[in-house]
Amino acid sequence: MPAHSSFQFHAIPAGLLPEASRYLIHAAAWFQGWLYLGVTSYPADPARPGNAVLLRHRLRESGWEQLHTSTVESRWFTHQGQSRYFPLELGWRALAVLPNTKQPAPALYALRFSLRTPALLYSEEGAHFTEIASSPDTDGSPFISLRSFSGQIFAISARAAHTGRDGPLIWVSTGPCAQSWHPACTPGFGNPENRTIDGLHVFNGQLYAVAGNPTNGFQLWKTMARGQPPFTWEQVLAEGAQRYTLNPHVETLTVFKDMLYLGTRSPHLDPRWEFATSGAEVIRVLANDHWELVTGTPRFSPVGLQIPLSAQGPGFSGHRNRRVSRLMGTPNALYAALDHYEDPVNANPTSEPVNFQLWKSQDGEEWEVVTPDSFGQSAATRLRVLQPTPHGLVVTGDWDLTRNSKAQPGIWLERNH
Repeated sequence: MPAHSSFQFHAIPAGLLPEASRYLIHAAAWFQGWLYLGVTSYPADPARPGNAVLLRHRLRESGWEQLHTSTVESRWFTHQGQSRYFPLELGWRALAVLPNTKQPAPALYALRFSLRTPALLYSEEGAHFTEIASSPDTDGSPFISLRSFSGQIFAISARAAHTGRDGPLIWVSTGPCAQSWHPACTPGFGNPENRTIDGLHVFNGQLYAVAGNPTNGFQLWKTMARGQPPFTWEQVLAEGAQRYTLNPHVETLTVFKDMLYLGTRSPHLDPRWEFATSGAEVIRVLANDHWELVTGTPRFSPVGLQIPLSAQGPGFSGHRNRRVSRLMGTPNALYAALDHYEDPVNANPTSEPVNFQLWKSQDGEEWEVVTPDSFGQSAATRLRVLQPTPHGLVVTGDWDLTRNSKAQPGIWLERNH
């Protein structure tokens, strides 16, 4: 039986979403028996504003509800008479279930990134949300990612995710709604070439952080977050795991079977580079901080010769797969979503539709492709959401209806056996 046959498609009722040509399902969370989705929609005219819609769905039932909607600006803006494109995506950037400082039960938090009205929304019961301005006293930019560890909340700001002037920082506080935040690390971990903070994840009783470095390759750091911030951090990986500039960034992290998995994003190849192999890699880190190459380019490293355990080259042997957009580990399987990573500014509008791929592994080494072509949906262009639920894995992402005007955005649910 083909792997994709276990996934069933569920369309989002049309009346819950504004009429638009592009729908970006940025984020998801499972909270109190409901699936929550953060959807950002844009009309065909790229200069017009869009909408940020928060939905929830009772899986295995027909119930969908719209919980919140707000306007979000176009990413195109005029500066000194010239049209420019804002580099970071707007709308819902994160949904997270985090400890509640006021109540013993956790709460659901939603981060809405906007040029004028960024906000943090939270709900204790999942139906009614309180909105507060996202303006902590950090580097002057709102947060786009939150992570709970050791009784504290760690955050990545929009500036640290994009440019990190003077060294990107991770911020820490006692709770998501706090207005007093402190640097959790030194700027750029003391390296001026570290330009971004790509992600945070908890593994083996420690907090791991990725620093993007386009000059020498990404770095991986860890801390136990003891004492007062900034905390003491220890470097785990450097030089893009010895792939250097071909591994400048890590796009996604997850834990599976007591190992930390990293999915990278590779740049466009320079034609002057000889023997370079394009395509994203999957790397895993063991509890002793040794690392293994799951998919990618064979090479020597300080821990010995690295040959891909899956026998798959970069991009799962597809050189155009330049980004592992999402990794997700569940108790039974590891999933990897891949795409071509096209910059919206430089993308060719007449190019062929870009399909995502979804792969699955029972052990992190032997992989099977679930779908090589976006489940046959030409309008589905990128996977952003791999959300585990008690009913199975939920899969969804971006929908470009200019590719297929009859398509209807929705989710795929893998049936549990």
